Amino acid sequence: MCKLRILVTILFLFTGMGFNVNAQESVRAKAQDCRLITSKDAVKKAQKKTGGKVVSVKLKRKGKNSEYKVRVLVGEKRIKNISIKACR
Repeated sequence: MCKLRILVTILFLFTGMGFNVNAQESVRAKAQDCRLITSKDAVKKAQKKTGGKVVSVKLKRKGKNSEYKVRVLVGEKRIKNISIKACR
C-alpha cells in the first residue's frame, strides 16, 4: 500500500511538471511572437513626435517589450532620447 502511494505521488508530480513546462513554453512563444516595425518607421515616429533630426537608432530586444531607443537633435544643441515600441 505504501509503495502504491509513493508511485501515485511520483506520477502526480511528474505530470504536474509536464504541464508547467508546456505553460512556460507557450508564454515564451507569445512573448517572441512580436512583429517588429522597421527602424525607418521608428525614425518617422520619433521625428513626428519631436520635430527634430534623428542622430541614432538602436533596437533593444525584450520579447513583446522590444523598443527602439532613438536619439534626436532638437534645436541646435539639445539631444532628446525617445523610446518607440518596436512591436506592432
